[in-house]
Amino acid sequence: MSIKPKTAANIIDFRQGQEALRDSLRQGMLDAASRLLLDEGPAALTVRKVADAVNCSTTLLYSIFGGKDGLANALYLEGFTRFKEEFIQYEASLPEEQRVRGIDRIWLYANNYHAYARRYPSYYMVMFGDAIAGFVPPLESRVAAWESFTPLMAEFEHCMQQGLLPPSSASAAARLLWSAMHGVISLELKGFYFKKEHPDELYRAAVRAVLLSLQTPE
Repeated sequence: MSIKPKTAANIIDFRQGQEALRDSLRQGMLDAASRLLLDEGPAALTVRKVADAVNCSTTLLYSIFGGKDGLANALYLEGFTRFKEEFIQYEASLPEEQRVRGIDRIWLYANNYHAYARRYPSYYMVMFGDAIAGFVPPLESRVAAWESFTPLMAEFEHCMQQGLLPPSSASAAARLLWSAMHGVISLELKGFYFKKEHPDELYRAAVRAVLLSLQTPE
């Protein structure tokens, strides 16, 4: 009986196996941290609790994330990734007749932004607030986070090209709108409004004011 030689396709690569295992462990830890964040809030986000959730040592978690700041940075980036993907998936799920362009699509983006913050308040506070004491995202992470606003910038650019808005910087317009949206949401999540309709009304007014200012520049 002859033994067939192994082909390149079925030879086990030890290094690749290690990397795959490490990636799997990392994702499992990140998923556990996400569940703790969503279910119990930022106070529950400790290295020990995350390690316990995946039944591993804190040493292993430190070796993968480099400590709590590394874990916080991963959650920070995960929050922005979720936000961008949810908006893209939501828009793709709409019937063709409901897929809008122009100013209406900017409103669609703004409403989705508000809904995301309410659905994942703990994530939102990691992304934009002070949920994890002492954590400051590194510059490269902040640059990557801003990329989640590319659909909004693209729509501002489209509106300007179509004459729906006067020509200006699409990036500056997106930043202006984000500042207004974030201001209202931050106050809402910190409990400064006593009735749900108050932040809803103020949010719509803030978005409307920014769009009017862009339509009628000085």
